[in-house]
Amino acid sequence: MSKIMEKIYALFRMNILIFVLLLVTVIALFAYRNGLDDIVFLNLADYPYIIAQTDSVDGGSSAIAMERTDSSIIVDYELREGYAYPYAGVKIFLGDGKTRGKDLSRYDSIFVWVKPRGEGTVRLYMRGYDSAFYRAEDETSLKFNEIEFFPLEETYPAVFVPQEFRVASWWVAQNAINVHKARVDLSNVPLIEIQTGTNAPLGYGTLEIKGLCFKGKKIAKLDLVSILVALWFVSFLIILIIRFFDYSRERAKEKKKREELEKNLRALEIEKSEYERSSKEDPLTGCLNRAGFSSVLMREQENLSKNGRPVSFVMLDIDHFKHINDTYGHQVGDEVLVNLTKLIQGKIRNTDALVRWGGEEFVVLCGDTPIQNAQFLAEKLRIAIENTVLIKQQQVTCSFGIAEMIPDEDPKRLFERADKALYASKEGGRNRVTSATYKRTR
Repeated sequence: MSKIMEKIYALFRMNILIFVLLLVTVIALFAYRNGLDDIVFLNLADYPYIIAQTDSVDGGSSAIAMERTDSSIIVDYELREGYAYPYAGVKIFLGDGKTRGKDLSRYDSIFVWVKPRGEGTVRLYMRGYDSAFYRAEDETSLKFNEIEFFPLEETYPAVFVPQEFRVASWWVAQNAINVHKARVDLSNVPLIEIQTGTNAPLGYGTLEIKGLCFKGKKIAKLDLVSILVALWFVSFLIILIIRFFDYSRERAKEKKKREELEKNLRALEIEKSEYERSSKEDPLTGCLNRAGFSSVLMREQENLSKNGRPVSFVMLDIDHFKHINDTYGHQVGDEVLVNLTKLIQGKIRNTDALVRWGGEEFVVLCGDTPIQNAQFLAEKLRIAIENTVLIKQQQVTCSFGIAEMIPDEDPKRLFERADKALYASKEGGRNRVTSATYKRTR
């Protein structure tokens, strides 16, 4: 009965935590949807940092006059010939108007109250600061994030989202900027410009500008979602930790009953693993012994008979190994065997099999290898052994015998031919490679 009550209590704790998390999520989403608004309104009627500007700064001759009313500013202008694209408008400074401005990237909507008294479009520039492009002596180095639109009565005020802006192509070309580095960036806007558009007709006109409004949330949707996901993640992590400790307590109660059995099973598994490994591996060098070699040999024989893939044997023997044992002791002899094994394993392919055939004699079984390639490998090994310090007492060399397996040949015959080639290398002065020949009889 007590165990059942414990499980009910543990489940109740989990449900309480999940319920609280669901409640927090619902409240957060409701608050985001119906509140947490961040609204900034620039009422240009009483905003002090505004100046009028025409194309005269670019060599044009257009004229402009600006006056303030109780609710807006009125810009009267005359567009004249003299500049390729005559324009007139106002500049609105944020921050210091140069390098320090306002972060507008977190606002979802941009409202513009502007009414032109005449034909044509209106152009809105959000001039962005970027240290990579900005030059203090050149105001045009502020990035031109622009949008051009037709102000209509039915869409007053005009509403935009940041994604609708683009970087002016003429500015990208003029400053020779990589197009991938000239993406829209509203994270630091020190200057806003409202101008007549590219198709504004020459002559007199008027712009009435009430203001701009930037609307967003005090916390970005992505940030809110990230926080909620983190809360859910932490909560489920806590649940997992609680369940882990509950499980650990249950397991501790049963541990004593299983401990002896698990101990015996581990001992048996270790003994079995050691036996299997020792039966197929040479205990000193770690390479295959004759028993472990048999399965590899059968596989390569099958590949040769079915697919015609050549198989070669490289048999090698350490020169004067008995002298090394007699002179320096068996410990030094074992060091030669271990270091030689490491050297050979570093030179052969992963698919090749290295076998300690007995004493100081080794065999490398090379699948998918004709005798010419095996001879090249043996020569490479011979040179590497000769030029490597396997023991500090003296130089060590090896003699090699090479033989290629013949389809349906008895492996004993193959070993005999390789052994004869090895014997020929020994008789020929040692530290050399000899390949066995095979004459097919009819």
